[in-house]
This record gives sequence, C-alpha cells and structure tokens, in this order.
Amino acid sequence: MNPYNLPDRAPQLCPSFMQDLPAGGTDRLAIFDADGTLWRDDVADDFTQWLIHNRHVDTGHRWPEYIQIYRDDHAAGCRYLLSFYAGLTLTRVHELVHLWWRDHAMRHWVPEVVEAMHFLADRDYTIWVVTGSPTDTMLPLCSFLPVHAIVGMDFELDAQGVITGRHRGISCADDGKAVKVQSLWEGPIDFAAGNGKLDTAMIELATTVRWSVFPNAAFHEVSRAKGWHILPRPADFVEEDKLA
Repeated sequence: MNPYNLPDRAPQLCPSFMQDLPAGGTDRLAIFDADGTLWRDDVADDFTQWLIHNRHVDTGHRWPEYIQIYRDDHAAGCRYLLSFYAGLTLTRVHELVHLWWRDHAMRHWVPEVVEAMHFLADRDYTIWVVTGSPTDTMLPLCSFLPVHAIVGMDFELDAQGVITGRHRGISCADDGKAVKVQSLWEGPIDFAAGNGKLDTAMIELATTVRWSVFPNAAFHEVSRAKGWHILPRPADFVEEDKLA
C-alpha cells in the first residue's frame, strides 16, 4: 500500500546532469521547491480547501480574495494564506496535516525530481524543501522522503500558542526564499530546483546544478537564457487555476 501515491523507484529517470555534482556530504546543501517541482499540485491550496470543506476552519468566504491577492502579488498571496489558519493551535494543525497526507494528499509526483532527490540522498547531501507554503503543511515529507528540513512560511503564535494568521520571521516567498536559505545555511549550495519566477533567486544560489522543472513559456525562456537545465512540461500539464 502506498498512501502517498509515490511513484515506483526508477533510477534510470534521474537526469544525467546530476553526475556533475561534487561527491557530496552533509556539509553540502541541495534545495528543492515543492509545489510544481516535486509534484504538479499545490499542497497549501489543496490542504486549506480540505480544511474549509470539512469545516475545520470557517474562513472559506475569503478564498476569492486570496486568489486575487495571489494573482496580483504572489508573495503577498503566500502570506495571506496563513490567515486561514488563525485560531488553530500548531498541535491541531499537525494532526490535520498528518491525516490529510495519509488519507487524501495523493500528489501527482514528478518522478525525475523524486529520483534526483534519492540520488542526492545516496551521496549524503543535506536536502531541504524550500516553499512559499506554510512550513507545517509540508512536515510529513521528512517521514517518507530523504528530506532533512522544510523551510517555508512560519506561523506567528500568540502567548497561548495559537496561530495569529500572520507569518513569523523571513517571508519565504519570491526573493525571500533565497534570503531565508542564506540565513540558515553557511556552507556550499550545490543544487537547486524550482518551477517558476518565484524560485529564481533561490535557484541562483546553486553553484553547480540549477534545474527548471516544468516551466511555463516565459520562465522556460528565462531558464534557457540563464543556461539552466530544463525539464519541459508534458503535453497533459494543467496550470493551477490561480496561475492561469
């Protein structure tokens, strides 16, 4: 049984350019975006809508506002999404996140990216997933993939440990993804993979392999001009509604 819908291991799908990387070790970092890179779907949106539909939160009436904010300013949209969780405790969020990943997530994984992650793990790289989504929605990844840490949007908590709906610390979106990584890591960053313009600064942190996964036409051109490796979009790729 595969509760996470992970693809069967297929090492032959690991891109040949991964061989360009240094030998590795835990003092060397590899970073992956999450939504649109590890899988085609959007975890934060899907999980938040599941919370709304199952009445775990009562903020569903603000969903159209979130979509509009995101379209106008992606980073602001990532921060706004945290407001849907206001009033919950981290303990409750973790319970619901675990339940959703176990029984409902069913991601549409990108096998080439999953295999690249395993390649890095076999060489003892430290592997981070860096995301504009709430950090806590991605934590289960560390239990079934070789991921050492999730770097994302951190919830601000009040004195009673309740989520305020605002972010804490560095806003991990757009250029903030790179800023947050640099605030937490001082060693070499050899590899980075992302799928869109929000990942540009983060991808540019990598010194050896920079990988653009399923980019849209505009980001494909940017990636090509920068000389990055590109995994082209398949014919059946469907853009997220909030990006269309």
